[in-house]
Amino acid sequence: MDTGKLVNNTTFYDGFEDEPEIEIFIAENTNFNIHIWVGYISDIYDKPIFDGNEWKGFTRDYQQEIGTYEKEDVTIDTAEYYEDLLNYKDKDFRFEETRECYELLCSFIEYAKENGKTVKVNWW
Repeated sequence: MDTGKLVNNTTFYDGFEDEPEIEIFIAENTNFNIHIWVGYISDIYDKPIFDGNEWKGFTRDYQQEIGTYEKEDVTIDTAEYYEDLLNYKDKDFRFEETRECYELLCSFIEYAKENGKTVKVNWW
């Protein structure tokens, strides 16, 4: 995995500086961070999957406006949030850039999960 893409990455926030963002970072090394325009997050989570199970991860936070959505520096369960992300792997997104943003988000959470890192999230 190219960890260089996980260091101070603002690719999916550049150009949207006046709009809300989500910041995801590794607590043990805050240089490992990504910043994402909430429009891309909305594109991923606006139409959640209804499979009869309770929502989890970012789906729960986004849909119910709780967890990472309502507090600063929220520590996430990387296994739970990664599993939730995988539910959207086949989704058709509105914005062309959302697929690449989604893949970066998956890579970030997967890296942290596999390396036992603590991930924190802020919505700004």
